[in-house]
Amino acid sequence: MDQVMRDNVTEYPSTINVLKRFNLFPEVVVGAFFRAFTAVSDQLKIRTKECWTVNRGNGLPPVLSCEGIGDPMYFYVHSVFFLHGILMALVFLLGSFISQSVWGGLLSVLCFFYNHGEATRVQWTPPLRESFSFPLHTLQMLVVTLALSVSRPGRSFVCWIALTTIMFMLPWQFAQFSLATQTLSLIACYMLKAIDSTKFKAILYGQVIGLAVSFVLLFGNLMLLTSLFSCVLVGAFVIVFAEPVLNKLNQIVQWIVQGILLVLSIVGVKKLVGLVLGVADDAHIFDILRSKFGDYRNFHTMLYTCAKEFDFLELETYGKLSKSLLLPLVALVVLVISAEIMRSLVARLRGQSTTKKEDEQAETSELTEQAPVIYHLFQLAAYTVMAVAIMRLKLFWTPQLCVMASLICSKKYFGWLHARCFSKAVLVLVIAAAMSIGGWQNLKEQFAIFGEYSNVPLEQLVEWVNTNTPREAVFAGSMPTMANLKLSTERAIVNHPHYEDEGLRARTMEVYSVFSRKPVSEVHAKLKAMGVQFVIIEDNWCRSRPSPGCGMADIWDVEDPANRHRKTSACVEMAEKPEPYFRRVFKNQAYDVFAIVVDPMAPPPQQAPPQQKQETPPPPPQQKQETVLPQQKQETPPPQQKQETPPPQQKQETPQQTVPPQQKQQATPPQQTVPPQQKQETPPPQQKQQPPPPPQTPPPQQKQETPPPQQKQQPPPPQQKQETPQETLPPQQKQQKQVTPPPQQNQQTPPPPQQKQPPPA
Repeated sequence: MDQVMRDNVTEYPSTINVLKRFNLFPEVVVGAFFRAFTAVSDQLKIRTKECWTVNRGNGLPPVLSCEGIGDPMYFYVHSVFFLHGILMALVFLLGSFISQSVWGGLLSVLCFFYNHGEATRVQWTPPLRESFSFPLHTLQMLVVTLALSVSRPGRSFVCWIALTTIMFMLPWQFAQFSLATQTLSLIACYMLKAIDSTKFKAILYGQVIGLAVSFVLLFGNLMLLTSLFSCVLVGAFVIVFAEPVLNKLNQIVQWIVQGILLVLSIVGVKKLVGLVLGVADDAHIFDILRSKFGDYRNFHTMLYTCAKEFDFLELETYGKLSKSLLLPLVALVVLVISAEIMRSLVARLRGQSTTKKEDEQAETSELTEQAPVIYHLFQLAAYTVMAVAIMRLKLFWTPQLCVMASLICSKKYFGWLHARCFSKAVLVLVIAAAMSIGGWQNLKEQFAIFGEYSNVPLEQLVEWVNTNTPREAVFAGSMPTMANLKLSTERAIVNHPHYEDEGLRARTMEVYSVFSRKPVSEVHAKLKAMGVQFVIIEDNWCRSRPSPGCGMADIWDVEDPANRHRKTSACVEMAEKPEPYFRRVFKNQAYDVFAIVVDPMAPPPQQAPPQQKQETPPPPPQQKQETVLPQQKQETPPPQQKQETPPPQQKQETPQQTVPPQQKQQATPPQQTVPPQQKQETPPPQQKQQPPPPPQTPPPQQKQETPPPQQKQQPPPPQQKQETPQETLPPQQKQQKQVTPPPQQNQQTPPPPQQKQPPPA
């Protein structure tokens, strides 16, 4: 829990409270149950999982696969599916209650199954927040519906509404918007006199208590105070407490005044609280709505609107819902109920105009009896608007359609139809048979989806990160990839998919500058300032364009018109030539990983290490002994021949064919720099330091540490110094200074190197 509440890896270098930011209370509860379950099963020696090794072939390493509820992943998924099993029971209860018929509940469940692909995404992504929260949302709606059917709900209803509201809000940050539509639906019922002020206040008190407790449990998440839900609650209380004054007005005028008060309260509270607390975490939601119904565009709104999930509801959905007869059935129900409500309203208005109080009270009591149905009708209208505007929100709309379909079994609205069909049972069976034609086809499509997940490029990336980067490495990249990387490698990341936080949106925008047309140097500066060490670029993010104007470079053109004239994006330039700002360290068919060069203007790293090692005071004698041979060999006018003579170390194959690779290796560290001339002046002290043999025995360990930049030609000299008498080195140096003897030494010294071949091998 301490790591969860003080996490400095998920948004490096910031330390965040994961429970507060990500609504992870469901995982905490499931984790506690899993620990208790495993403890009991281990104590009773009950086998809860079975594991085996799977050989995948195609050059892929084998993997360990486990099945059973004792596996953490299986336990987690089974917990989610268990909640959705409860959801089916709640849909049945809700449909049965508002239709006052068990047949209505059965019909609601049947509609949900026949349209399962359009009603939920739990089969694809169980860890989504909605997977935990939506069943609790249905429970909260059931409690509110029961409260509407009671003449005077007491404290027990207030407590139940508060409890279910808390359970709904804790797992999902989007719950506030659904609750805002619920409060607006209740306000509409209150304005139509379907519920009185006493009942309305009881429900509002329960919602306020739920909001306050959720605010505390989420460690003071200020987004809840500035949410649309809290603003609508304030507007609802304003309307309720203004009732004594508003009742003196005509009904039409009263509705107009109530609407004005509600809008002013919502907008005023939203602006005021946002300015006082300085919170704008949900501002992008209103920007998305502006972009949906206007020409407003920015980087964040285009990221949403270019995604299929946030587009308008596609025509295919209407076709599937119509094919199963759910949409036509609900359309019929809505028309009949709306006509009945309009009849009651018109009768009441006429009674009010003719001052017939008895008729007015009769029509008001009739509307009060229909309060649960009226509430669900307004709730369906709100969810319809949400689903049409944002396709992802059809998860609210389709289940509500299933609940409303149960009203076909209501005796109040469709008693005339029941009489013609002999009974409700016959009617339901006829409807179910007609639905099965298209509904069974939808189910077959769901059942046909069977397979396993495989992403070899991502697996290669994860393996490389785990084996080739330190635990403290910091990564940046696309939001989905960063989430997978954090889960599988536990490396620090700077951005992730939780886009509801204002600071994270700004941070993600900085990271996504790699897809813009900005100069590579500017992108490098941004990433370096964030502390990023590695950036991961996916080719499909860099080059693809899902639809016109929705490529990453096109999205950036909206925010960065100054660089719109550039033809290529930064990620393309990095892929073609990453130097000097980046260095490619990994590449496969889907991912490129670039290391951030800390100082692009610094000289190449191959030159710096040898010079620094020669200047350091502790190892000068040893390094000078190692570098004297190549340095002195470069002193002679024919550098190539003298580079051929150094093979006294490689005297394994005396032929000169082996010399070229050594020459390349010896030539790379110095690269004909000026220091060789300085080294000609230093050899005399080297010869004075060489005679003492004792100091040469420990240095080989240091030489083994320093040689990597000198390409393994340095280790052999210390071996020769250890095995052969050290007196041979001075004569070699003397002969090398004479320039002419080196070839003679090469002929005399082959035997010792041949004996020294085994140790290096």
